[in-house]
Amino acid sequence: MFNTSYKYTVRFVHIADIHLGYRQYGCEERAKDFAQAFKKAIEFAESKNPNFILIAGDLFHKKSEMDPMTLAQATIVLEKCRVPVIAVEGNHDSTYYREKFTWIDYLASQDLLINLKPRFRESKILLEEWNGRNGAKYDFGDGIIYGMKYYGSLTENILDLYLPNVRKDGFTIFMSHFGIEGYMNIYGCISSERLYKFKEKLDYVALGHIHKKYVEKDFIFNPGSLESCDVREFFYEKGIFIVDYDGELRYQHEKGFYTPRTFRIIEIDFTNYSDFKEKLKKFDTNEKEVIHLKIKTKENIDRDKVEKIAREILNPLALRLEVDYERGIVQALDLTISNKLSIEKNVVKALLKGFGYEDISEEIIRLKELFVLGNTKAVDSLIEDILSEKVEEAKKVIKKEQTEDEWKWWEIYDQRSSLRKHKKL
Repeated sequence: MFNTSYKYTVRFVHIADIHLGYRQYGCEERAKDFAQAFKKAIEFAESKNPNFILIAGDLFHKKSEMDPMTLAQATIVLEKCRVPVIAVEGNHDSTYYREKFTWIDYLASQDLLINLKPRFRESKILLEEWNGRNGAKYDFGDGIIYGMKYYGSLTENILDLYLPNVRKDGFTIFMSHFGIEGYMNIYGCISSERLYKFKEKLDYVALGHIHKKYVEKDFIFNPGSLESCDVREFFYEKGIFIVDYDGELRYQHEKGFYTPRTFRIIEIDFTNYSDFKEKLKKFDTNEKEVIHLKIKTKENIDRDKVEKIAREILNPLALRLEVDYERGIVQALDLTISNKLSIEKNVVKALLKGFGYEDISEEIIRLKELFVLGNTKAVDSLIEDILSEKVEEAKKVIKKEQTEDEWKWWEIYDQRSSLRKHKKL
């Protein structure tokens, strides 16, 4: 157990990789899972009476596309939080090269969190004090938090500019969103040696980006994500850090405040539909799981029929189907397809399905045609029509009624307030 009998100078909670708004496999319930995990994490963090809460990147899942429901999920939780929340932008939060204002900036403009990131003037980096609107460092009384957003391939170059300008003052934290080499083979990782060069200046390095927990020499900390963004991540250790400092660093990794959705991988050798049904029945469960179904076969199969059978027997929350044809053949998406346009539409629809936008496949194909023709005016008009339709659909979903239902909290949002705040952007 975490000993809390001693008097601590500083206590904080370190969270990362929340990914609000992720409709995994096009499933709305999965978006609610990510929202519920965030709510539970902040509530648990507050119950520990910290001085502040750190969010080390990827509060949101999509950097540009934002729907009212996802913004409401963040806003409602942060409005109720009574301790300062300090954040940095992750790769899913950060803007594209030419964009400057992010949704994390928007939350900061509403005084819901503090968004730390440096500014640049000519060739110099500026680590300014947080002034209520922007800044790269925050003085919490007994120390300083330095923050740096995600910079991708430029991370090492920016660190070389940033860290020499850090000034130690009390308990000093450096927070950013990048990975450390050796824990996962993904883009956006660097050698930890770059951080150890500045160990005399820093007491705690708070990171995100890699979705599994690791601690390196009681100096570099990554808590892992709250939910599984991929089937492989279900087996990773996830959670949050509660950290105390009174001249000595103490920490505890907590995960009992929330139970992530169960993922299951099912592998079946397919010979015929009858045999397939019998094999699936062995995996029948009453729990709503995310199922990754891997099928090996030498036969051409009807994917829609296979998926229908699996849904009827397993009753999953979400189903992802992967077919491995042992003969090395590539099966058509639909054997009845006879023309190029229909094939293209099915391919686009299949690609969009994982993001929940298969219903606009025809519009996407039309956009491609307009781009090829160079008709940019028509492109702008069509995009505006698509966005307007999607926004109107989202507005209809948002509930006006207040409710205390455990699994309905994210629907509590005043539509007029939402529209009023968006007008400020």
